[in-house]
Amino acid sequence: MTESSAAPRVVLGEWQHDEGFRRTITTPATLIPAPTLRDEDVAPLLPGADAFVSKRFTPGMAAAADRLRLILTPGAGTNQIDFAAVPAGVTVCNVYGHEAAIAEYAFMAILALNRDLLNMDARFRRADWSDRTERETRPEIAGRTLGVVGLGRIGSEVARIGRAFGMRVVAVTRTPRAERAEALELADLGGMADLPRLLAEADFVVLAVPLEASTTGLIGAAELVTMKPSAFLVNVARGEVIGEAALYEALRGGRIAGAAIDTWYRYPEANESVRPSAFPFHELPNAIVTPHIAGWTVGTFRHRWETIAENLRRLSSGEPFLGVVWPPADGGSHAA
Repeated sequence: MTESSAAPRVVLGEWQHDEGFRRTITTPATLIPAPTLRDEDVAPLLPGADAFVSKRFTPGMAAAADRLRLILTPGAGTNQIDFAAVPAGVTVCNVYGHEAAIAEYAFMAILALNRDLLNMDARFRRADWSDRTERETRPEIAGRTLGVVGLGRIGSEVARIGRAFGMRVVAVTRTPRAERAEALELADLGGMADLPRLLAEADFVVLAVPLEASTTGLIGAAELVTMKPSAFLVNVARGEVIGEAALYEALRGGRIAGAAIDTWYRYPEANESVRPSAFPFHELPNAIVTPHIAGWTVGTFRHRWETIAENLRRLSSGEPFLGVVWPPADGGSHAA
């Protein structure tokens, strides 16, 4: 076998030992697992590698990538890819397929927050019947206003499910179009400049925007004050979309009714036990906290594995890749 037809060398920064993922790859390839995504663990594996499956790419990795042709992120987010460090001639692709799972999570959270499900469960496990005899009844979500921030694949699916629940759905997005509003049966669709209006009228707010310069700190203290004291916030975007201290103080002080948080400010690099924030969100009774698992379903992983496997096949065949995010089609910089 000549060098040009040799099986590509693929460094795995994700699913290193997942047999389901390996079985999905039917194209001959040499798979090289990286123990972590730290530079010191990845860089020694990159010389001679053709492809890298990873949510993270750094200048330190780029310095070692002497033959790299393809970076495959394991999800839609590319905020940990340093595009300025990506070597010339290298393509970066992302992958979706998680919108149904994440939208389901958002509504699981909305329903649980609305009925105070987790706290009610904890009380009843202590034989406390007060939710039936003493506490005020809560309204249904039907007929109430759902505000969706970001109308990509996830936001669109959240809006669709909201309408199925009989909710009034409003949204903001970077490129509002009348036909999009009509297709999703939205009561109102505005641009990002209309965010304050959405926050003021929504009973439930779901954040579903990518993390980039324009969305970092999108929701801060001023925006949280705009929300109704009875409103709930669900973050399935990225942690940094919301000001960390501002969110904690709004929840602790009862400025908003509650929140479900699945995306965070600090993550373990391996299997360490790491608190996800500098603030003790886990102590708050009006917060549902989960370890960034909204999209972790069988269907999501099957779609991601199949798409990445297809791109590895295309790497060998020379066909165009799926889900290209770099280089940008318009020749400009990465979305910011």
